[in-house]
Amino acid sequence: MAKFQFQLQAVEKVRAQKEQKMLEELSVSQGKYQEKIAKKKELLNKKQESFVRKNELVSRDASINEIRLLEEYITGVKQNIIRADQEIIRARRFLDQAMRQYIHARRERMMIDRLKEKAMNEFKIEQNRLEQKELDDLITMRARLNHGPIEAEEEIA
Repeated sequence: MAKFQFQLQAVEKVRAQKEQKMLEELSVSQGKYQEKIAKKKELLNKKQESFVRKNELVSRDASINEIRLLEEYITGVKQNIIRADQEIIRARRFLDQAMRQYIHARRERMMIDRLKEKAMNEFKIEQNRLEQKELDDLITMRARLNHGPIEAEEEIA
């Protein structure tokens, strides 16, 4: 019996590699996106801690310079939070782009998989047809050996 050979084997391999590469890029993008979110959470925590410290300074009648210094720090943290929001938006765009590329690569590979499956089914059908033809030929040959040629018997009768 013949062995199945997929004509687009090289294309299948390239598409699978491309899908894997896109999956890795998606993973990296997700990691960077999560890092940006964690950075923003850290900044929000710093801002909250600073507000608590400011309230403590005000309640214990600290100097104006200490309070002003802390307020400047809080302003800087707020600016960093705004930058972090922008970085999150950028990271989300990269993540969305990586997701689209991965989905596209996956669809391309799945298309090749469907073509391979179709070719495999056609191969099996052809193999079954050839096997059936061989069996029919074998049965015909046995019948001729056991009973002689079929045409010869018809001519005698």
